[in-house]
Amino acid sequence: MNIKGISIIGLGALGQPLTQAFLANDLPVKSIFNRTESLASKFAAGTRIKTAASFPEHADQLGDLIFLTVPDGLIPELAESLAKCPGDFTDKSFVHCSGNEPASLLSRLRDRGGHIASMHPLQTFSAASSADDFQDIYCSLQGDREVLATLEGLAATIGAQTIRVTGRQKSHLHAAAVMASNYMVTLLDSSAEIGALSGLDRQKVQQLLAPLIQTTVHNVGQASFGEAISGPIARGDIETVQQHLDLLKSAPKIRKLYSRLGLETLDKVEAATEISSTSAQKLRQLLKE
Repeated sequence: MNIKGISIIGLGALGQPLTQAFLANDLPVKSIFNRTESLASKFAAGTRIKTAASFPEHADQLGDLIFLTVPDGLIPELAESLAKCPGDFTDKSFVHCSGNEPASLLSRLRDRGGHIASMHPLQTFSAASSADDFQDIYCSLQGDREVLATLEGLAATIGAQTIRVTGRQKSHLHAAAVMASNYMVTLLDSSAEIGALSGLDRQKVQQLLAPLIQTTVHNVGQASFGEAISGPIARGDIETVQQHLDLLKSAPKIRKLYSRLGLETLDKVEAATEISSTSAQKLRQLLKE
């Protein structure tokens, strides 16, 4: 890996911690750009970043590796604007960080002589994120082969692992990530609402569930479904499921979600464990009511 300089365009939820990770690991960040120039200037203050502006005026302001860390919908427009930037793009590689979109979204920059790729960190980022959020995560890589080896070395330096994927695999992996992360937040919020139906404080319920969630996630990463799954459906405990459904009659939307997820769980339990066919049949009938 021989990177002379890195540029980041977009200092949002991903751009800031990514830049921090590069700086923390002594990677050469040459320039940063953000639509609000004052934010870029403030971020660069006290660092070794030489250029902080709203947009590059010339290719010379860019490093040889440029990250476009903006929302997916802005990537084509940004690529088009960059393609109009004067200067030589021959030795430059442009990388967007969209989870769903292929590297070809940057094809206008390839037309200018640059290489293109995508690097999507399988992690959730927010205003509270930091350089540490890249430790032990995976980044999917897709695009020009000339860039991928560099990105693999870069990711390793900031503590991440990588997997090379095709454009189609990238979209499937992103859909999986959305379900595993975003929809989990919705599921956990609904779980806290169930506890709150009894009069318990909702925030307290979330606090009580946190260790359980962490252990469950750990188990999923270490074992098969059949080894990781537990609870009343895995045990064929019809009485407990019936009691839960009775409790949730006052919250029909959550009851429907509980039943739907219960049916999905039951299908997988039947395929992976030794639940009796009688118990499975009774549970399925109960959850369909």
